[in-house]
Amino acid sequence: MRDGPNSLSFQTAAALKAIYGANAHVKKGDWYLTLDMSAGAPSVQMVIDQQQHALRRRAMSPAFSERALGDAEPLIKAKAAKLCAKLAEMLDGGEDNTWSGRSVDLARLMAYYGYDLISDLAFGRSFELLDHERHRFVPGVLKSASVFLYYVGYLPFAPLVRPLLGTAVQDLFPGQAAKDSLRYTRLANSRLAERIERERTRTGEEREEGEEEEEEERKDIFHHLLRSKDPVTGKPAFSTEELQADTSLLIAAGSDGVALAICALVFYGLQEPEVLGRLSAEIRGAFASPDDIRTPKLHQLPYLDACIDESLRLAPPKPGSLPRVVLPGGTTIDGRFVPGGTTVGVSHYVIHRDGDVFERPHEFVPDRWLVASEEEGEDRERRARQRASFCPFGIGPMNCIGKNVAYLAIKLAVAHLFWRYDFRANGGRLVGGGGGAMEEGRRDEKEYQLWDWIIGFPNGPVVDVKARKI
Repeated sequence: MRDGPNSLSFQTAAALKAIYGANAHVKKGDWYLTLDMSAGAPSVQMVIDQQQHALRRRAMSPAFSERALGDAEPLIKAKAAKLCAKLAEMLDGGEDNTWSGRSVDLARLMAYYGYDLISDLAFGRSFELLDHERHRFVPGVLKSASVFLYYVGYLPFAPLVRPLLGTAVQDLFPGQAAKDSLRYTRLANSRLAERIERERTRTGEEREEGEEEEEEERKDIFHHLLRSKDPVTGKPAFSTEELQADTSLLIAAGSDGVALAICALVFYGLQEPEVLGRLSAEIRGAFASPDDIRTPKLHQLPYLDACIDESLRLAPPKPGSLPRVVLPGGTTIDGRFVPGGTTVGVSHYVIHRDGDVFERPHEFVPDRWLVASEEEGEDRERRARQRASFCPFGIGPMNCIGKNVAYLAIKLAVAHLFWRYDFRANGGRLVGGGGGAMEEGRRDEKEYQLWDWIIGFPNGPVVDVKARKI
């Protein structure tokens, strides 16, 4: 469909591959220039030049390798345990196996978990939102900043505005969103500056002669990024501006993507009590205690995997499309010639609800992802079509580099939560769904509502919680 004067939106797996796959005859458009302009350079996810992106990605890959993921697991597990401890605290101890009657805004709590987790993984130092109030402004500021940058990118005079982003002039822009955007940028940059200073101390740049180098307990993401070298020049692979841009990207995309997936799983699961019962039974049957929740056994729970994938299908971290501009000479998408200069994209929300691919596309059906041992050819073909259309973290060479970290963070949080607690909708009402007073397209009470400002932002759910009987 045409969604702008020179913009087309597609919804098929073939279009997904033609637009985002390897060797696609497209490039990122100027809209991406705005998103990281306050850092003075693009993040790895926003860089437009494909060769530069490949080099940046290659330099970042050690930070997201299987080995790095294994090193990160104990930290993620500790954060999941702290999440449950915070939930118990919010319930006034709430360990008496009864419904407390107190409501919990799960979106807010999961945001604390997401930001604490990603900030610690990235910088070796958590924002500690689960512990105290000091940095709890961060989720709200990031949301406001995302709204501002999203719309600025589409302004016809955006090239005139970009040089002002991240400077003191931005404080003069009208509206709180612009001020929050600058506040968030300064926070991210300050966290990076602190991490660079710690790295200098560790590598001995400022140690006195003969002083022993302190043994490093854990290699966070910026340990790898700060030590990456250009294979040709031998110089640091990333400039300070590029590191600042990647800082903002890691905090924003990692934190909110993890929180959104968990909240959507609970929201849709509350409408299907048998789903939550089955998920809880699988988790509780696999682990004797929360201390036992770890890989590889965590990766051997098919229904947990299915529930997470179904959550990501209905509530992808980036609901809309990631726009691309067709290069000169044009290209063919879905059997149609598209001329050069046309903006094209595939909305993750739309393709994930394609009724020709997903049966009962608007319903939460984790079983659609499960493989039966006696699966016939037709079922295999249907499942292959589903996988080809499933893109919560994008596809191709520019997909999300932190995908595996996000999956592990989601799995550990869900496993700990459902091992320890039972959930129900507060007062029998599903907060976070649509409503009759909302705009057209947002009136379905059973659909988890997302607002797409660069990444998806939800509202709720609000739940009642009780500790399980052991």
